[in-house]
Amino acid sequence: MMKVKKFPFIVGVIVILVLAAGVAGAIPNQQPEGPSGVTAAVTSGISYQGRLTSPGGAPLNGTYTMRFVLYDTAVAGSALWDSGDMSVAVSGGLFTVILGVDQSDFNGQAVWLNIIVDGETLSPRQEILPAPYALSLRPGADIESDSISAADAIVAGYAPATGTALYADANGGAGLFGDSELSYGVWGSSDSSWGGYFTSQDGYGLRVDTNGTDHYDHGAYITSEQGYAVYAQSSGNMAVRGEAGNVTGLSQPLGPVGVVGIGSSRGVYGSSGNGSGMYGISDGNYGVWGQSQTYRGMTGRTDREDNNYGFYSPDNLFTLNINMAGAIMQVMQNNGSESLSPGDVVVFSGINELVTAVDEPVVQVSKVNMANSTAVAGVVYSRFNIDAVDPALESADGVAWETIDPTPDGDAAPGEYVLVVVQGAAQVNVSALGGSSSAVQPGDLLATSSTAGVAGKAPMMEMNGVETAVPGTVFGKALEPVDGTQEMIYVYVTLQ
Repeated sequence: MMKVKKFPFIVGVIVILVLAAGVAGAIPNQQPEGPSGVTAAVTSGISYQGRLTSPGGAPLNGTYTMRFVLYDTAVAGSALWDSGDMSVAVSGGLFTVILGVDQSDFNGQAVWLNIIVDGETLSPRQEILPAPYALSLRPGADIESDSISAADAIVAGYAPATGTALYADANGGAGLFGDSELSYGVWGSSDSSWGGYFTSQDGYGLRVDTNGTDHYDHGAYITSEQGYAVYAQSSGNMAVRGEAGNVTGLSQPLGPVGVVGIGSSRGVYGSSGNGSGMYGISDGNYGVWGQSQTYRGMTGRTDREDNNYGFYSPDNLFTLNINMAGAIMQVMQNNGSESLSPGDVVVFSGINELVTAVDEPVVQVSKVNMANSTAVAGVVYSRFNIDAVDPALESADGVAWETIDPTPDGDAAPGEYVLVVVQGAAQVNVSALGGSSSAVQPGDLLATSSTAGVAGKAPMMEMNGVETAVPGTVFGKALEPVDGTQEMIYVYVTLQ
């Protein structure tokens, strides 16, 4: 047998498992059966075959020590992988080895195999070429096919619960680009986790653009069955910030704010069929902040017939100025022995500090039963359901808010609650037989009459030659005339 050092080495082009090695890295061994029916992963290696002969070309037989080193260039360069010494059987000059190369080295770059037999390095290095269809994995290649599904394992990929089915990385361009003429550019789905997960070190975790001109060409469309349609959280800045129109020159808030809306028309608009159109809560600052440079900082509307409530807060309100078209009302408790009806004039009768439904003291009132009382609290607007403002129910599961009527019909029995107008227009039971026999006219001062719960024209007295009403008895001014013995008219309540 001739010396091996002089043997020429002929390499056969049998590298057909390069593609399989690329897929195998995403499918670890001993995984459960997936959508594609895969029960075991193909080995992460390549099959290499060569022919060993004597100087005269005679095929050799026997066992030889071989070593295979993978390089990134045909000459010199850096070694990417080294098999170490391998004992290889040769029969009829032919041998086959399985090289457990590192899958990450086969990323589209050109690679060469250096072969050493019994200590002698053979030349030249052999370039590792792909199987013809594996060229579709070469960088810059396009892959086209019919529609695919999860059953198409080679294209769709399959991974266990903690693995990655598809991984894309880019230094300067897009890691993954999806495009569609008529449907989704990218579709993400998960049975029990995130359908899509995006992170960024310095830029946007997710950016969405739309160039549509239709009113419904949304930048993002999100639906949810039971969870939040959108859940946003930020450690040091705004969780949600929305801008609409030209916001140049508008206030630009900073810091950890839950929701910020900045718009050339409306900053934030909330609407609801049964619950709250907008709900804001804060542990240390404003629950809701509204600001506008040219119009309303905040507008609240309701479609209820009793107009309750365009805006509701269980806490104190602060405003630099108040401009109202309606009346100011306060929740009070009937502490008298008679039921209270809309239009009744009521007087202060105490305070209840133990009402858990509102967690604040509640003023108590009763129906006025004397003329010219100085203890008038206001005029009953309606009966009130205290459950509508119970903070314990705000977080209770299964509460059907649409079934809670804040202002139910009927009278408020002793112990129940009423809404009392303390300032503004209200309908009041008025008698023309109160402090004067003349009929009540618009602008007349009103006080309580001798009839329980009823108002009448305030009696006048002379002080230092000036006619005036009895001090402390006037609670409002008539807005309509009274020409009968007793009627319900609009009165502007203005307590003195």
